[in-house]
Amino acid sequence: MKRFLPLLAALPVAFLPACSKPAAGTAGSGTITAGKFTIVATMTDGADTVAAKSNAENALRLHPDLAAMAGLYGYNPPACLEAVRDAAKASGKPASVRIFGFDGLEPTLAGIKSGEITGTIVQQPFEYGYQSMKSLKALADGQPVTSRNGTIDIPVKVITKDNIAPHEAALAELMKSAAAATPPPAGAPRFVFITNNNSSFWDEARAGCLKAQAELGITVDFQMPDRQEVSAQNAVIENVLNKPDTKGVAITVMSADAQADVLAAIAAKVPLVTHDSDAPSSPRKLYHGMDNYSAGRELGKLIRSSLPDGGKIAVFVGSMDAQNARERQQGMIDELSAKP
Repeated sequence: MKRFLPLLAALPVAFLPACSKPAAGTAGSGTITAGKFTIVATMTDGADTVAAKSNAENALRLHPDLAAMAGLYGYNPPACLEAVRDAAKASGKPASVRIFGFDGLEPTLAGIKSGEITGTIVQQPFEYGYQSMKSLKALADGQPVTSRNGTIDIPVKVITKDNIAPHEAALAELMKSAAAATPPPAGAPRFVFITNNNSSFWDEARAGCLKAQAELGITVDFQMPDRQEVSAQNAVIENVLNKPDTKGVAITVMSADAQADVLAAIAAKVPLVTHDSDAPSSPRKLYHGMDNYSAGRELGKLIRSSLPDGGKIAVFVGSMDAQNARERQQGMIDELSAKP
């Protein structure tokens, strides 16, 4: 995470203390057949990186003929890579399992360059931060925001060894521009950006918020729950709603069903938009992000092209309660099944 260190003090951030350990290490029951592939397990970790690695180790132990590991959240591919490296060292044999994933954390990109990770589906979290703040400022000012059926589409990129160099160069320029942004003026209106965990995935979104803060003359309150649990995120929301100067909230929704009342409470007070994971039935004004189902299909295409003979796949993710996780997995399954 070295490239993000200059940004860490640029925006206020809050972590609320944990009151219980996350339920992690859960494996989905049964198997799923998808064309030539068999998904042998979907293992959740509650955004706990130790549990994520343990899940990967268990999958390798239970399925020595595993062909692929698919990580649906950003920290999952690095956890899989650590487990694969440890297994190869212990056995004295080179790793044969392919690793695929989402997002562009530094260990994932390094794994792609070394050939240990086949590829990743990269979101643009910088744009999540930047675009959601632009939308909130416009909504708070009573200005219209152009969208497609309530969605601000932020497309994904498929990153492999063939195109990683230009991707990293472009990202470095974005981060550089954000680091040089000027602070907001005194008394600037305050907008809140809420994540679903404290993963370094969100460092790019923080940079996007910082750019918007400088350009729009606003203050961005960047809030991160200390663990990926609905109760932890709800505590952050309660804290936000108790601040009378909040002018708008952008949130990645952990559970649209479980948080329906909480989201309605936000929307009753200030403009509400979502990013990364949506709650389309809520009173949010806009969703900023990719089509997670389509992104899952991109992952499926990458797996199919890399493993034309099929094989066993283990899937890893923080939680299957989130809409983005469910849509990514379903898109991957449908693509592996060659559904139209």
